[in-house]
Amino acid sequence: MPTKISGTYLNLAASLQLKSSDSLFIASDVKQMALDARNEGSAFNANAFIESFQEQLSDGTLLIPAYTDNLKNGDTFDHVKSKPTTGALSNKVGRRKDFLRSKDPLHSAYVWGKGASEIAELDGNSSLGEGSIFHWMHDQGAKMICVDVHFQNSLTYVHFVEERRKVKYRKAYNWIIKRKFKEHSDEKSFVFYSRQPWVLTDLELLQNRAIESGVAKVFQLNNAQILYFDILEMHQLIETMLDNGEKLHRVSLIHYAKGIAKKILGRE
Repeated sequence: MPTKISGTYLNLAASLQLKSSDSLFIASDVKQMALDARNEGSAFNANAFIESFQEQLSDGTLLIPAYTDNLKNGDTFDHVKSKPTTGALSNKVGRRKDFLRSKDPLHSAYVWGKGASEIAELDGNSSLGEGSIFHWMHDQGAKMICVDVHFQNSLTYVHFVEERRKVKYRKAYNWIIKRKFKEHSDEKSFVFYSRQPWVLTDLELLQNRAIESGVAKVFQLNNAQILYFDILEMHQLIETMLDNGEKLHRVSLIHYAKGIAKKILGRE
């Protein structure tokens, strides 16, 4: 049964019993929390929500995804102007002055706190592997919450584990992206360890396993559901599932055929 959190969205951070030195990654869809706030006669304040976590992590690090996963090989990433594709909270945080943005064209993060300067300088050769924000999260033993988002749309970390294991249903693609920064521009050559064309990520089983095993703790805040977990415990669960032959993907020949058709028609 979910652990119920009383009060408003501003009570969430304190309810997780975070340590002041923790590193926390927040994946979120805040629509339900905003609707709950409106139903209670107030407005959802994204800045106040973020600041409630900053208060708890006074000697820690806060990460908000700022992915631009609509980019393709050869495109341009503007470090300042390229808007995240990871939702309303990400775009709100992007307008704050107290967060830095990491450099990766596909999987950047907005970061605040103790580890912000270090993360902002990460510039590894793999978007999902060594030198990525996911590698940093692993080394730091970060925590993560998913606010009203399924693992399918939030747990990108799973691909870090898959890349380390060199799973056969994903492969290394060599990409080049032009990058624009305030002071300079460059071209970034990196590895994007992505799925094979006939493969779709499927994390339904992983989320179920995480909840059943207690790796992911479930909280209920009004009508919003929050999953909270230690990234190293999640890493071990993913490893165990892969060892046992349990699937984190599915094959879709229809998806493959549609991809071929788009290329033939020049739409991709």
